[in-house]
Amino acid sequence: GMSLGKEGPLVHVACCWANFCSKLSSRYVQNEAKRRELISTAAAAGVSVAFGTPLGGVLFSYEEVSTMFPQKTMIRAFFAAVIAALSLRWYNPTGTGRLTMFQTHFVEMPSMSEYPWFLVLGAVGGVLGAMFVHFNIKIGAARQEGTAFRKRVPIIAEVAIIALVTALTSWPLLFTRDLSTSTIRVLFQGCAEVQADMDMMGLCDGAEPIISMELVQSLMLAALLRFIQMTFTFGTGVPCGLFVPSLYTGACVGRSLGIFVSWLNSQYHFAGPINTGVYAMVGAAAVLGGVCRVTISLVVIMFGLTGALQLIVPFMLAVLTAKFVGDAFGDGIYDACIILRGYPYLHEPHDVSFNARACDIMDDELECINAEPTTIAKLLELLQATTYGGFPLVASGGDHTLLGYVHTEPLRRHLEMSLKESALMREDYPVVFKKYTTRRASGAMDLSKFVDETVVRIVPETPLAQVHNIFRQL
Repeated sequence: GMSLGKEGPLVHVACCWANFCSKLSSRYVQNEAKRRELISTAAAAGVSVAFGTPLGGVLFSYEEVSTMFPQKTMIRAFFAAVIAALSLRWYNPTGTGRLTMFQTHFVEMPSMSEYPWFLVLGAVGGVLGAMFVHFNIKIGAARQEGTAFRKRVPIIAEVAIIALVTALTSWPLLFTRDLSTSTIRVLFQGCAEVQADMDMMGLCDGAEPIISMELVQSLMLAALLRFIQMTFTFGTGVPCGLFVPSLYTGACVGRSLGIFVSWLNSQYHFAGPINTGVYAMVGAAAVLGGVCRVTISLVVIMFGLTGALQLIVPFMLAVLTAKFVGDAFGDGIYDACIILRGYPYLHEPHDVSFNARACDIMDDELECINAEPTTIAKLLELLQATTYGGFPLVASGGDHTLLGYVHTEPLRRHLEMSLKESALMREDYPVVFKKYTTRRASGAMDLSKFVDETVVRIVPETPLAQVHNIFRQL
């Protein structure tokens, strides 16, 4: 009953399998770019299994997961997502025989006078998403490894406390007592199309929606409680996603607004019959869009989850509004988590025009290793004292012609093991990069094999925009 989704663990499992399978082929073992393409394919399959939406999985991998997404990768991702959806259809875990988790039945399109309310839902979703990102990142930073909180509270204890508090706070309320997916399915239903065996949890009076302040208060309280729960749960030491709790929060907010619009319509008659289930679905898409800042893939996923093809335009309107409003406050949750964990990722610039060149920003005072002869002691002293991952190899102290790149750790380990294992090796023993210099030292150890000659080279006048693209494609 914890406030978490299942897409996170399923995508993670799929990516782990992809990484394991990549080690069975030399084509992927020796090519990091190919391995990343395989992981992008696995991410599409994971989302497809999570929600039964193969096309949404492919678009999610393209829009949010992958930095580079060649056409071949798209075909492979689509194939993997289809196989994943077929496997899900064969296993039939829900027992319904359908892939859609929240099957709905709507006959009429919303009237044009309802579209401004969808814009309002999009704006509310963007604000809620920005609030979630802000508070969740604050909490995540406070419970990272090495913090005072983590030293006092082990991860297992933290998860147990969150699970206990979630159970205790969810039980008193009708809308939070059941599993989130069951309640979302009810919230998405319109009162006129309710199945005979479905308990609408007091939302409907026959074919008409119940309009009462008590019901709105209950829905908003459930949304607030689930929002707080998922803020503390996401990022804790348990596999979790955030699609389901975000959908739940948005569905409660959207259903509440739908009840208000239905009451307003009964007073002023500005539209036909108001379907409160439509507002729940649009609100769910808005909050999820505000949290994740995905657009195209989210619209397709919402269509796959509900089967509501006629609501594509309201979904698009709410998701785009949520993204624009959320972006005004800061990054989405995925980008914020990447920054929090310090992963090496270069974001795509937003409306930035580069007018500078590489020579305008580059540092020309670099620490380098010379190809000329030196001793083990001098070279090892440099390698042990540095925090850099490597050094440029230049011809000499006076000639800074770039010859290659020397990685720190492999060379340091080699020199230390040579001193330790060979009695003939001393700290004053000469070493040289023989392949890259004409100067020689009698009996010197050749270190040419530690030079990486495949480093990318650019001229100083290279436009900065091109430099940025090179770094993003690494």
